[in-house]
Amino acid sequence: AGGAMSTPRMSVDTANIVVMMNGLPGKMGYSVAEACIARGMELADVALTGPEFAGVAVDTSRIPSVKLVAGGSPEADEAGADLAARCKAAGKTLVAIDFTAPVAALPNAEFYARHGMGFVMGTTGADAAALAATVDGGSHAAVIAPNMSKQIVALQAALERAAKDFPGAFSGYELSVVESHQKAKVDTSGTAKAVVASLVSLNDESVYSATDPKVTKAIENIELVRDDAAAASGMDGRLGKVPAEHLPGHAYHTYALTSGDGTVRFELRHNVNGRSTYAEGVADAVLFLASRLKEGPGPSGRRVFDMIDVLKAGAMS
Repeated sequence: AGGAMSTPRMSVDTANIVVMMNGLPGKMGYSVAEACIARGMELADVALTGPEFAGVAVDTSRIPSVKLVAGGSPEADEAGADLAARCKAAGKTLVAIDFTAPVAALPNAEFYARHGMGFVMGTTGADAAALAATVDGGSHAAVIAPNMSKQIVALQAALERAAKDFPGAFSGYELSVVESHQKAKVDTSGTAKAVVASLVSLNDESVYSATDPKVTKAIENIELVRDDAAAASGMDGRLGKVPAEHLPGHAYHTYALTSGDGTVRFELRHNVNGRSTYAEGVADAVLFLASRLKEGPGPSGRRVFDMIDVLKAGAMS
């Protein structure tokens, strides 16, 4: 059938993939590293981190030893060049994974370009167009996505399609959005931004672009919850109640469309506890990207992909 996912073409043995896990010793960094190792990939022995974590020892009860160097430092460029050279000499495919900080995302993307490293960018809050531009003219490629969970990616794709097919279907309805994440997350959820762009189009048929001022305004109006007590309370029913053990790592979103007279209300919720669904999605993205790096860009010349591309390729476990 035309809508069926294609069978993934995995042209790279996972044992021949080396991942540079940039973002350690962060919790997401550990979760992603563990997921990649479980798939049979090799963890690089060096990684980029923030200046305050350079030289910090990683938890070797969870992952092999990794030397953490400060991104943007001369040592980082030396380490990057050495790692790329070692992987090339060994015939292995090197893929960098980035879960750092918004301010570091673009400099890190420029680092990957200098060293010809394909990368999976999970860090949110950076300029996506600027990140993509670092890949132009290079020999590498990238998967850049605000969310790595295949279920949420599928939901985003469905909403995007609905917005294209039925613009203005919710005309006259008021959109409200509240999202809760762990206190350490400083920026608005990239997933929430993407979903809001589709919902605004469903709400107003004159909106065709994610850069429309009405989308920008709706994103600015997203209510952020970064307080443990508020997250655990469920915000008077507007969010699910986050279990205490998942307050350090969760993603609870509620999108609501309410009719002008208040008699009809539609709600869309997704509540994620922990990081495993994202970590597994990152591992899928690495496999997808490693295959593309080995095969080359193909007739389309594309070098920048997102998680919908990964999903369509059937490269998700």
